[in-house]
Amino acid sequence: MARSLESYDDIAIAELSFYTFALFGGIFLCLKHGFAKNAGFRALVILSLARIIGASLRLATISSPNNIDLYIGWMTLEGIGLAPLIMLSLGLLSRVFVSIQSKGRILIRPQHQKFIELLMLLAIILLIVGGTQSNFTVVDGKPKVEYSTISHAALGILIAITALLAFAILLAVLNQSHVGAGEHRIIFTVAVCFPLIVVRLTYSCLIIFGGITSSAALYLGMSSLMEMIVTLVSEVLGFNLDKAMPQPVPRSDEEMQAFGSK
Repeated sequence: MARSLESYDDIAIAELSFYTFALFGGIFLCLKHGFAKNAGFRALVILSLARIIGASLRLATISSPNNIDLYIGWMTLEGIGLAPLIMLSLGLLSRVFVSIQSKGRILIRPQHQKFIELLMLLAIILLIVGGTQSNFTVVDGKPKVEYSTISHAALGILIAITALLAFAILLAVLNQSHVGAGEHRIIFTVAVCFPLIVVRLTYSCLIIFGGITSSAALYLGMSSLMEMIVTLVSEVLGFNLDKAMPQPVPRSDEEMQAFGSK
């Protein structure tokens, strides 16, 4: 027997509408700036797909209110939303560091970026596995979750990566005089979005570490709206950002001397 609409369903409808447009925007930005380049816009596609599928699962519970698998799928996808937000910011900052590197200042090495990407991938995998192993119960359409130890570990990794993001923003701000023309807006955008990401992280900490039972108002204010604002601001940046030009690799002093002796 179908149930009546709940507040979470209203939020799901809003998310489904918003992220359908955001998905097309994210795909366009990937085509504009390059799928292969680590510009961060791929994270927009990942987040949009997670929200579209998650919202669809939530709305499917209207006609199947006793299907616990739909709730598990919805909550698991909601839980991984933080990771793409961090990926987005780090990806955008990587373009800033490439611009700085073209001026001969190497702040973030490729192996450091690869390490962070591996940590992020590990966190996403743990979030998915931990979500499926958590204890879900539903009372009047409202989910209650006892998160597994794996989910705790995944959130711990995301906290560490968020700290690295804060450090990366600080590095970018301190070296913004070496950033190429038009790239300063990236630093500004990521710096504006960072407090919203922290709010989203705080929500996850309250739910997973604090054991607080979420409500529709808490979810909307600290999770859903935070993700939407970051997504919107980032897509506006992407539409107004020129395609990154190939940067020349700075030569070392020895290479320059060898070149001059020829």
